[in-house]
Amino acid sequence: MSAIEAISSNLPKGFGQQWAGPISSQSMSVERTPEVAPKGDDQASFLRAMVRRLGGDADAPEAGTHKGLVAVAARRLVSDAFIEPLLREARESAQPGGMFAPGTGEKRFGHLVDRAMADRVVDAHRFDVVEAVERSLLQRVAGGTPPEPITRIETGLTA
Repeated sequence: MSAIEAISSNLPKGFGQQWAGPISSQSMSVERTPEVAPKGDDQASFLRAMVRRLGGDADAPEAGTHKGLVAVAARRLVSDAFIEPLLREARESAQPGGMFAPGTGEKRFGHLVDRAMADRVVDAHRFDVVEAVERSLLQRVAGGTPPEPITRIETGLTA
């Protein structure tokens, strides 16, 4: 028996003919095995995977907790929604023309530089917005009392 004959003898009934609707369950007999979660697959490993996906350090001790995930998510939100657009606008408005105009590489990868700079700015400084978002997210995740308002006001950033 050739390989083609072996393959064609195992095909379900009606295969290779004009389609006349869905295949009935009698013509397809597939044995299903119960899906078993991989060993060690629990909530902490899920939270670590989420932290990794958001760009945080999944090996950090707090990465397997709700608080660690919320901290990374709050920093990512402030970085993407507030700081990165400011940096992009500053970069695009200050581009020189003529001989010193940005090349194709700078135009193509400028947004990556903006994202990296925004992440560094948010990680380096303690923004009240990050703390407020963090408290609000923790309150939603854990449930409970509303967060207390921010009472301190910082006058400026220091490097």
